[in-house]
Amino acid sequence: MSAADASAARPRPRAGAAIGALYSLLLRTQVTLPRLLGIGALAGLAVLLGVFARWDDNPTQAAADIAAAYGLGIVVPFAVFWFGTSAIGDLVEDRLLVYLWLKPVPRWQLPAAAILATITLVAPLAAVPLGIAGLVAGDGELALTALVAATLAVCAYAGIFVAAGLWFKRAVWWGLAFVLLWENAAAYSSDGLARFTVAGWANSILSTASDVAVPLDTRSVTAAFIVLPVVAVAGWLVATFRYGRADVD
Repeated sequence: MSAADASAARPRPRAGAAIGALYSLLLRTQVTLPRLLGIGALAGLAVLLGVFARWDDNPTQAAADIAAAYGLGIVVPFAVFWFGTSAIGDLVEDRLLVYLWLKPVPRWQLPAAAILATITLVAPLAAVPLGIAGLVAGDGELALTALVAATLAVCAYAGIFVAAGLWFKRAVWWGLAFVLLWENAAAYSSDGLARFTVAGWANSILSTASDVAVPLDTRSVTAAFIVLPVVAVAGWLVATFRYGRADVD
């Protein structure tokens, strides 16, 4: 009997217990000191910039510029691709994925656990500091809006980068190129292209704060609250498709 046949013959654990175990495993493997220090430094700079924004002639607009250009353009996508691409990608590169692949659990659970683990780690590290930056700048409404926009962006990016970790070798470099060339350079070059970026939709939510002008605003706030979760789910489906048909060794 082959390993795959033996795996299929084993009783399947309950879905909740299985995905919980995978989630806990991925949380432990993703948390490393260099990642925490790196993302913590980027997020800490956002808070510091929020302090400086308080002294600007228009502190609300200055804080919004920081949240849009630095927070949603750099901190959030960089944090998510660093964690998200490695969630399953590290297992692929280290040839450890086979041990999970042979477990008698549905294929959708590992990508789902990876996305949830990435969101759990990145939201406090990247999204919350953007909200704090708005608070220290003196605008509570902007702080809440930035927190919501960043959290939904984290969810969307998590789906994209977890899928990338399964599809591409050395996906961290793919993620870096995606953030720099698409989410920033291409998005700022055309309003039409901005509609196909996570940053564009996140900025639409940020623009709902009073008395701010935000770049990359796609002008459709209601759609932004739909598109960003849909992107996260689409990433999970793509990752599940790839994982279910992967040639694992």
